Amino acid sequence: MSFIGNIAAAQTAKTLGKYNQSVAYQEAAYERKKAAIREKVYNQIERPRFVDQQEQQYASFFVNALGTGAEYREGTTPFFVGLKNRSNQMLDLALSDYNNQVTVNDMINQSLLIQSRGTGERLKGDLTARAEYMKAGASLLSMGYQSQDQGRLVIT
Repeated sequence: MSFIGNIAAAQTAKTLGKYNQSVAYQEAAYERKKAAIREKVYNQIERPRFVDQQEQQYASFFVNALGTGAEYREGTTPFFVGLKNRSNQMLDLALSDYNNQVTVNDMINQSLLIQSRGTGERLKGDLTARAEYMKAGASLLSMGYQSQDQGRLVIT
């Protein structure tokens, strides 16, 4: 009669595998949604605010440079300092864009890993179920051989 327990264990393993897969898929979807929100917030709020701050800083520098009485034209020190400031601002913006993209990619990759874990859980449940079904079949065959040898039904 152990075959009944093996069949029940197989059904339980399959159900657990499906459940674990669905939980992992929901978690992966949540991570992808967080990545999409992160990207949207950066592009619509953080990046424009950062660019505005840079513009204000440069404008302040420009006014201060003109306030010194020095000419602001090509080849002069104020011009080279302004150029250097702009160059640093562009680098800062590029780094900010890069860091945001790395963060979003990391979140997406994390969601893919979670989804893969769910697929593994489903496979584990299916393999466990298959093994339990084979045990049940072996138990039934064993019971059949013993019954045939004994000439009567033998239940083990």
